[in-house]
Amino acid sequence: MKQIIILILTLVTLSSFTPATEKEMVENGSINVTINGIEGDEGQVVFMLFTSGDGFPKEVDKAYKKGVVKEFSTSATYTFKDIPYGKYAIAVFHDEDSNGEIKTNFMGFPKEPVGASNMTKMGKPSFNKSAIELNKESTSISMEFIM
Repeated sequence: MKQIIILILTLVTLSSFTPATEKEMVENGSINVTINGIEGDEGQVVFMLFTSGDGFPKEVDKAYKKGVVKEFSTSATYTFKDIPYGKYAIAVFHDEDSNGEIKTNFMGFPKEPVGASNMTKMGKPSFNKSAIELNKESTSISMEFIM
């Protein structure tokens, strides 16, 4: 009889235990991004956070998250908040005409200043070369325009 009571109590205890869902187990953090070397004060600065190479670095609508800073001087800062830990790449552009898109020439080269995380020279950035790892509560990166 004692064993049956222990078994019932164990089952009741286990049934009241709700394991954390996968979403609850994911840790989140923030990525603080500063772009330096802004020339001119017209328009806006657009920050884009990508989770893969799909659309990176210039398709604004394919970014996982996007932020816009309308008041800036020679630098601008934006913080992506509540981001699940993982691998991301960041692209930034100075949207001088405030149309929300990177203006390009007939060959597809940007006509507005652009930058990507981990990039220090001209050339089309790849997601893998630009990737950063968010694995703590907060991380900060500083970038420069490369074009």
